[in-house]
Amino acid sequence: MINFLKNKKIQIVSSAAFLFFVSFSISFSAVEYKMLEKLPYINPDGKAVDLTTYLSGAFRLAFGVAILLAVFQLSFAGFKYLTEESFTGKTNAKSKINNAIFGLVLIFVSYLLLNFINPDLVNIKFEIPKVGKSSGS
Repeated sequence: MINFLKNKKIQIVSSAAFLFFVSFSISFSAVEYKMLEKLPYINPDGKAVDLTTYLSGAFRLAFGVAILLAVFQLSFAGFKYLTEESFTGKTNAKSKINNAIFGLVLIFVSYLLLNFINPDLVNIKFEIPKVGKSSGS
């Protein structure tokens, strides 16, 4: 029972923290952000970008990093499979190869599925209107 209550408290605290931080991100979403370092796929001239451009670039960057890590894992596991002598080592390497291939397939299928459903899900281009000053009377 104590374990359940502890888990319940963790869920409540994490949910409250999530809602707290999401409310700030929504209220500051129209503010432009001047990046300290240039990221791939995001304005190469280094000018300020809005949240949608930043998220779109971060999405593409995450896909690129995931593909790079999966290919690295695949090549490392292949090397390990070729150099291992024991049966358990080869089985472990085969498992890593299968997991890397599954990861690559999962990345490509998720991209293709999102692109098939709606290309705007992959190319985030929604606009958040800027809040103007009220004309107070």
